Amino acid sequence: MFTQNSVFADGSPNAIGNLLQSSFNDEFEKQYIFQLDYVHPIGREGKFELGVRSSIRDMKNDYLVSEADENGSFIPIPGLDNIFIYEENIHGFYGILGNKSKKISYQAGLRAEITDVTTILQETNESNPRKYSNLFPSFHFTYNLTSSHALQWSYSRRVRRPVYRDLSPYVTFSDQRNFFSGNPDLDPEFANAYDLGYIHYFEKGSISSSLYYRHTIDRILQIRRVDDQGFSTLKPENLAVEDAYGLEFIASIFLYKWWKSDWNINFFKAITDGSNLDQDFKADTYSWFTRLTSRFNVMPGSDLQLRLNYEAPQDLPQGRSKSRAFADLSFTKDLWQEKGTLAFNVIDVFNTRFSRTITEGNNFYTEAESGRRARQINLTLVFRLNQTKSQRKSLLEE
Repeated sequence: MFTQNSVFADGSPNAIGNLLQSSFNDEFEKQYIFQLDYVHPIGREGKFELGVRSSIRDMKNDYLVSEADENGSFIPIPGLDNIFIYEENIHGFYGILGNKSKKISYQAGLRAEITDVTTILQETNESNPRKYSNLFPSFHFTYNLTSSHALQWSYSRRVRRPVYRDLSPYVTFSDQRNFFSGNPDLDPEFANAYDLGYIHYFEKGSISSSLYYRHTIDRILQIRRVDDQGFSTLKPENLAVEDAYGLEFIASIFLYKWWKSDWNINFFKAITDGSNLDQDFKADTYSWFTRLTSRFNVMPGSDLQLRLNYEAPQDLPQGRSKSRAFADLSFTKDLWQEKGTLAFNVIDVFNTRFSRTITEGNNFYTEAESGRRARQINLTLVFRLNQTKSQRKSLLEE
């Protein structure tokens, strides 16, 4: 339900500007996955893998937005009444060959995929079928300089497919002038990723660093457009290309027997070109982010984890994102000789996990703060019948 109360400049009520709207959004989903894998050992250390995987997903979204008239009756709003159908079929086949010796280890793989996606607006009889085939090669190579020093190089081709909500044309809004929707014409983005790294092993852990380069085509980003009447629409669109260069450091260290710390820090430069949409949709930015995870075993059968995150400001094709910092906390304790587990976690401890952006265009300036959910606190108790935690873990690893 959406309610808008309007007033004149002097503060007196403006009944004409008042609105009462309701929205109905009913979703259904069916998904089927078929997967078959084969592994053949090669010598003492190598193996050859083959696999096939098919994913079939059908989703249906029945949406309707109505507005109350002067008599209080709700009337459907034209353009906001439809049934959106999403049909996705992804079939893949892959092969992986890997082996290692004292100095060298490698893994080479190739995945072939056929993707068939169709979006349908049933009420208006609009259909948008997409069918494409792609190859995704990957290669990872490690050269051990000594027992504690190694060089690594890797390459992979990756895909980020639009998710259901990226494609759904269902329109939502925060007020009468700002609208949000998906984009049924959205294409997947493809990236070629190259990494060159160095890793050092020592008694209490490891430290690694790497230089990387990512070349992405059809980069998916949210684009805001404002018409002459001041109505704003935000939806994902494909920008031509993005090139990202970066330097990453990762440390994984047992500071004490009961305290393990993992730290990641990433500095990068990203050049985004969206001139296929508008000559002004360009950005050239430096930024960085860091993650710190500490894990404490303060008593037998327990695990306490604290995760800290920070993301620095970053320029975007239509403005910039502001910095943000957030933290998560979790604690687990085994009970009754591992037959039970008590889990407690707090997601977003300080309630700061919000995206803050400034978006600018020729005829608008917008500051926004958004987040999917506020702080969450969860308490879970699991009891295993005729099985301990260690036995279950062993079965999953077999």
